[in-house]
Amino acid sequence: MQLREETITPEMSEIKLMIAQTVIQRNQLKVEMEQWYNKYPRKHFPKMKNLMLIDSTLSSLDLMYKNLWDFNNADAYAKQA
Repeated sequence: MQLREETITPEMSEIKLMIAQTVIQRNQLKVEMEQWYNKYPRKHFPKMKNLMLIDSTLSSLDLMYKNLWDFNNADAYAKQA
């Protein structure tokens, strides 16, 4: 459901930008990992820790955004439901 008067704070906009940038990094690293495993199928991908860190960062950013969205939009959402 899309809210008619959804509130997006400057902090939320910044987090959305950080999420987008992190997704780009994650996608680039996943391409690199796929190429690695195509070339070295029996070896451990040397940047696996980086991928895990990026996934963790993405999860944290998503949770921060959700918490801010809930805080700023709970009343408007309740009125529409």
